[in-house]
Amino acid sequence: MVIIMKKWLKDNIFVKDMFLYIATAAIIFYIPTWVSIIYGKITGNDLLYGVSAAWVLIWAGPFTPTIPIILAIAVFLKQVVKRIKGKKDEE
Repeated sequence: MVIIMKKWLKDNIFVKDMFLYIATAAIIFYIPTWVSIIYGKITGNDLLYGVSAAWVLIWAGPFTPTIPIILAIAVFLKQVVKRIKGKKDEE
């Protein structure tokens, strides 16, 4: 079982093009932070800066599943892109 998992990680996660998917997944994961900062800047509400800081601090803490969630989003995005490219190749 461990060998299968290592092979899957090597084939799907530890590849060069995965960096773009991981960066995109991190941006998607932190969308509440970006929205709070932008909305706080527009309205001048300093409380929203605190909300975005709290979001980052909560998820950056220990024992949170941040990295697995970001990796799961990245793998999902990669599969979606692969499926879209496969449909374009068929046409």
